[in-house]
Amino acid sequence: MLVQREAMDNHGIVVTVNVDGTILTVNDKCCALSGYSREELIGNHIKIFNVWNITKERQKEILKGAFSGEVWHGELHSRSKAGEAWYVSSTSVPIFSPAGRVNKIVFICTDITEQKRLEQKSAAKKRFYQSITNSIGEGVYAVDANGKTQFLNPEASRLLGWSLDELASHRFHDAVHYQKEDGSLLKREACPVNLSIRQGQPYSSDGDYFTDKQGRLFPISIVAVPLKNNHGDIEGHVGVFKDISDRKRAENRLKRVYEDAKKVSNAKSDFLATMSHEIRTPMNAIIGLSHLALETESQEQKQNYLEKVQGSATSLLSLINNILDFSKVENEEITLTHEPFTLHQIIEKLAQIFQHKARQKRLKLIFDIRLSLATPCIGDKNKIYQVLVNLIGNALKFTDKGFVKLFVKEKDNGMTFCVSDTGIGISDEHKEKLFNAFVQADPSISRKYGGTGLGLSICKRLVERMDGKLNLVSTSGEGSAFSFTLPALIQPEGRPEEAVSITSDPLLCVSLNEDMHSVCDVLGHTFSRLHIGFTHHKWEEAPLPTFSAKTLIALSDNPSDWDTFYEQLHAGAFNSLNLAAIVTPLNTDEAVRRIGEASYDKLHIIELPFTEHTLLAALVPNANITAKTQVTGLESKKWRHKRLRNKHILLVDDDSISLEIAQQILLDSGIEVTTVADGEQALAACKKQPFDALLLDCLLPGISGFDVAEKLTSELAWQTPIIGISADATQVNIKRAISAGMCAHLLKPASAEEILHTIDIHIHRGYKTLNVVPTDDTFLQSLHQFYVRYSNANTLTQLINAISNSADISTKLRQLETDASAIGATTLCHSLTKLNAVKAGDIKGISDVSFAIDITLKLIAHTINLAFKPENSTHTKFPLNQLIKAIDSLTAYDAEALALLDNLYRAAPREYLHRLDRARQTASTYDYDSAVQELVSLKESLTNDE
Repeated sequence: MLVQREAMDNHGIVVTVNVDGTILTVNDKCCALSGYSREELIGNHIKIFNVWNITKERQKEILKGAFSGEVWHGELHSRSKAGEAWYVSSTSVPIFSPAGRVNKIVFICTDITEQKRLEQKSAAKKRFYQSITNSIGEGVYAVDANGKTQFLNPEASRLLGWSLDELASHRFHDAVHYQKEDGSLLKREACPVNLSIRQGQPYSSDGDYFTDKQGRLFPISIVAVPLKNNHGDIEGHVGVFKDISDRKRAENRLKRVYEDAKKVSNAKSDFLATMSHEIRTPMNAIIGLSHLALETESQEQKQNYLEKVQGSATSLLSLINNILDFSKVENEEITLTHEPFTLHQIIEKLAQIFQHKARQKRLKLIFDIRLSLATPCIGDKNKIYQVLVNLIGNALKFTDKGFVKLFVKEKDNGMTFCVSDTGIGISDEHKEKLFNAFVQADPSISRKYGGTGLGLSICKRLVERMDGKLNLVSTSGEGSAFSFTLPALIQPEGRPEEAVSITSDPLLCVSLNEDMHSVCDVLGHTFSRLHIGFTHHKWEEAPLPTFSAKTLIALSDNPSDWDTFYEQLHAGAFNSLNLAAIVTPLNTDEAVRRIGEASYDKLHIIELPFTEHTLLAALVPNANITAKTQVTGLESKKWRHKRLRNKHILLVDDDSISLEIAQQILLDSGIEVTTVADGEQALAACKKQPFDALLLDCLLPGISGFDVAEKLTSELAWQTPIIGISADATQVNIKRAISAGMCAHLLKPASAEEILHTIDIHIHRGYKTLNVVPTDDTFLQSLHQFYVRYSNANTLTQLINAISNSADISTKLRQLETDASAIGATTLCHSLTKLNAVKAGDIKGISDVSFAIDITLKLIAHTINLAFKPENSTHTKFPLNQLIKAIDSLTAYDAEALALLDNLYRAAPREYLHRLDRARQTASTYDYDSAVQELVSLKESLTNDE
């Protein structure tokens, strides 16, 4: 016992207290640690040890328990006499008296002060390192040798969505690093981090992916290093990572930008190569065919060569226009106009330019228009026309069989346009890049079909500028449909009244071939909108009806259909059906050839693509429609030729070819022409003699056309119309032309129609006394009535005042518009359409349009006067009998034919000499047939004029 006591005194602390807490005994170790002497401790209360980690209440409970016989274990944290902390691990043991009652308690304690100091030091160091990892802006984790998570800093928890407690029971790889970039499984054995750590090597990568608690896969940048013990054994690893999603997105954007730039660069290279081909091909044809035309003696061959030259030149011009349009769109130089127009103005032009191309490829060109062509619209009709020209042109180019259809309908006060075809179609992989500049769906397409790859890009941007979006639906090998909707295109005011049936007779349409069924469907929609009854009969389905008040036959270009129709027609199958018209993709001449002249006298030929105007003109002769005035109206070629005959025009151009072309256009219209090549000669000519008009190149060398116009108008008080023409279409150039005193500006190359129409509407100036010649011609009578009604200045003033003060302008103009349309005054109709869009109160707008109306009325009044004006008795009459004799002689291959032609040339009026000279030259090469064609054409024009 003594030995045990000694050992305990040397290594432990022993304190004995009685039941009231008074210290009975202490050993030396206790005195040493507490700093108190034995005398100071014995007899004192136990609280002298200043225990601070256990409350006094708890201390009382421990003592109470001990005196009840309970043994207590715990730590006691005390302060020495000097105030220094000391720590012991204590056990209290109750001592029982012989009577069986606790009369003492022995506290046996082990000094753990040094251990506590080490723990505090370690905890402080841990807190220091924790503060570092917590402040790092990257995720930090640590795992043991089994891959179990031992540590996560706050950033790691935030990025992963896991807390350390949640991950502690999981392997880090299985919870976080188990997926590859594509979402496929990454096994732990194949994990690049684990493989590197097992080899004792650090791991670094920007290509790994972690998955957070929510399942989001995100890219990381990670550095992991192995953790080794003192023996060099790997006990786990620590990793530092960060989410690099933003960086990856930026890298991908840069990559895409680079790839796009590379594609554009490649596309431009391909474009230049294509352009080289596209430009050289027509240029080669123009140069080569021109040479052949000069070399050949055959008039027929020469004509063939020149027609091909014209086609190549047109193709080249279209190519150049596309390039220039794209340049304007790219540089945002395209300005949109906001002018009134009608759909009729667009649709008729589209029919004219694409009808022949569709026939050449044996395609059906169909216009399915689900609203009135007279619906008033406001916007940029030229841009809409340009988009539709591109889309329809592409559809015809890439379609070899079937149809091309233009569909138009009203949508929420706007219009939806759709161009569909049965062509080669476009695969899904090529759809996205199709609208990119310089790009076609497939390089092989460019080689096979040609083209710049700019058309659709231009269309897309123009449609977007007009607040629309160009959409594409296509299936490779089946066809495509391009559509777009333009909002707020239709004017709420001035809409045509709801169509009322202009015939009570229902119409029957018979289609002999399924190829024409779709055409009949469009006919049905059109007549339904016009409130005209319509029935479609398919030839193969049932016998023909026994009666119809009026019948149309839909015939394809297939000769067998025409043979069937011809046989049935002459067999009497249609006798009770009242045949009225044939609807066909053929032109009228070919249709007449197939059915014969006799049958044609009883039938109208309606060529595809038809419109409501052409249908009504053919089926309802009394329908009051504008289309009827296109051929015979005031501004038709027939009347324009009469008005311009014997006018004298000065033509100024330094380019000899342009000069020759313009001169021949004017001569063909019976205009007398004087030509000069520069500004000085132009001024000299104008001082020497009067002219009816000047056609003046703006960009002449030396004295420019602008300077010529300014000198004539300011110095010479020139009143004669000056029409400028140049290849510069910029607004700056056009404004400069008007400022210089020119009344109009034409863009080279201007068509004959543009040149002659512009001259016609500007060359006749002011009012004149009307020389009325009694006539039974109803059209001339309508011209006279129009003149009488509107030539009065007071009438014009009253009309303009009424318009200016009216909130509903369109009602004030309805009668004038109806009268103008009836006589074919298309320029006036266009001006009136503009005026319909002007709001009352818009003083400047009303003033501008009213001025245009006034000028237009003056011009129309003058041209009406000319229409009534009798021919000058001194004018040489054309020797028609001599012309007929020359035709008969040439037809009979008579040897005297050339002499008769020479006599005719000497006797004919001056304006016909160039045509007669062409016939003489043709006949001199013994190509009598071509000479006859020329003379017959001249005879027909003379007969029409009479």
